[in-house]
Amino acid sequence: MPLTCAGIRACAALALATNAAVAIAQSAPINAAQAVPGTGIDAAAPGSPTGAQAGTGRNWLLVPSIDALFTFTDNVNLTSSDRKSDFVTQLTPALRFSEKTAHTKFEGSIQAPILLYARTGDQNNTVQPIADVRGVAELVERRFFVETVLDVSQQYFSPFGPQPADLASATSNRYTAQSYRVSPVLKGDGSGGLSYQVRDDNIWADQSNTSFAAQRSYTNELNGKLTQEARPVGWQLEYDRADTKFTDLAALRSEIERASALFRQDTTLEWSLDAGYETNNYAGPSNSAAIYGIGVRWRPTDRTTAEANYEHRFFGGSYHLTLDHRTPLTVWSLRASRDITTYPQQLAALTAGEDVSGLLNRLFASRLTDPAQRQTFVDQFIRERGLPTVLAGPLALFSEQVTLQQIVEARVGLIGARNSVFGTVYRSRSEAVSNSETVLSDLLLAQQNNTQTGGNVVWTQRLTPLYTLSTRLDYTRTVENGAGADRARQLVLTTSVSAPLSPFTRAMIGARWQRLWSNVGNDYREAAAFVGLNHVFR
Repeated sequence: MPLTCAGIRACAALALATNAAVAIAQSAPINAAQAVPGTGIDAAAPGSPTGAQAGTGRNWLLVPSIDALFTFTDNVNLTSSDRKSDFVTQLTPALRFSEKTAHTKFEGSIQAPILLYARTGDQNNTVQPIADVRGVAELVERRFFVETVLDVSQQYFSPFGPQPADLASATSNRYTAQSYRVSPVLKGDGSGGLSYQVRDDNIWADQSNTSFAAQRSYTNELNGKLTQEARPVGWQLEYDRADTKFTDLAALRSEIERASALFRQDTTLEWSLDAGYETNNYAGPSNSAAIYGIGVRWRPTDRTTAEANYEHRFFGGSYHLTLDHRTPLTVWSLRASRDITTYPQQLAALTAGEDVSGLLNRLFASRLTDPAQRQTFVDQFIRERGLPTVLAGPLALFSEQVTLQQIVEARVGLIGARNSVFGTVYRSRSEAVSNSETVLSDLLLAQQNNTQTGGNVVWTQRLTPLYTLSTRLDYTRTVENGAGADRARQLVLTTSVSAPLSPFTRAMIGARWQRLWSNVGNDYREAAAFVGLNHVFR
């Protein structure tokens, strides 16, 4: 039975990241900490690998772990006919790590899920790598930095096809997306509140293990700002140019020059007015137009932040809205935007997206100020509560064009001593920018011009001091925009009970049911039962 790794570059990057993490994180000391009120969990249990290496000014975090998941499914390939049952073994070695000095910061997580199928191994055995590794180095003190990001994720090509909640379900709709970013940043401060920043983002994107023809891409986005701080009046000059080049295709280019007036009303509220000019060439006739807009930033307390801006662009209104709020035991997040984007930019944005770990880090930021200690606690909290690492969201749609995307996402997390609830709802409307000369097939037209709505909710309850019940419901709906009739709906229900076998080992048992209704592909339904073990090496 062949066992393949989805993408040689992805596997090589994972191996290099693993070796680097092990090299920097040797000899991690032990540090115990207080319990966090309202959670019933210690911030760092005895043996937690957090702290600072004495005499070096260097902070370390190294948390290796391994998962074993055994699944029996009655429809392994998610088909409506010729259904095949199978027993799937999934082994996932994983490593979370971080390193921090006065001038460097390196952190991330890598996983290498190995999937072995008892009956369909010849067609399904595989390795599905997942990685999120990022670092920054201060090469010239307070002046010149270099940021790097490696992201390897499992994505789905079509929102009308299967989007199973786990890797055990085999589908040709899944592929491995790889994104690599290197960003030199030059910045500095002058007298009287004057500052400058020049940032050059270089993004390489690739796809492997695909059922569709895909090309590699390179995106370069250069952004420069010269800002006079509002005291109470200020100004900003900005230049932004983005070029995206897919193999064998003409480059897609956008260029904007913008001037802004800044007004600080008080310490919590700041306004801006901007005007400028843009030029765009998206593999078709270029267009140029004036732009103008307004923005506001409001931070009434350290627990609440809101930021919004609106700008008139060649495609109409462009806006971005973010709202974050937290209380001692709740965290709330709202994101809304309408703007043009490309597939590589969507992948790069995923690495900065907010998952359950990000929500919990914000929630506990005021009670656990040390980032390494807080991350260790968050990881422990996620394991003990049976929480997912990522909440549902719209797919990053593969396209070799520029896309106009309108997204609204809301997320919430509620925690208590025994119960926790995390949920998200979203709506994403995407359409290809109209001035492209690329001729689209009916399949790609529906793929790029559709509206995705959906969400999920995860409820966990500590039944006893040992046993935790976790229930998750996911729902997605995709409809082709315009007169098209393509549509799909998917529902996934998963429940499990977990308990510790030792301070660093947990076991779980559960069941899953999922159903897809689609007039594009085949409908299917699947039921599965699973047992699993997780061990953290301390």
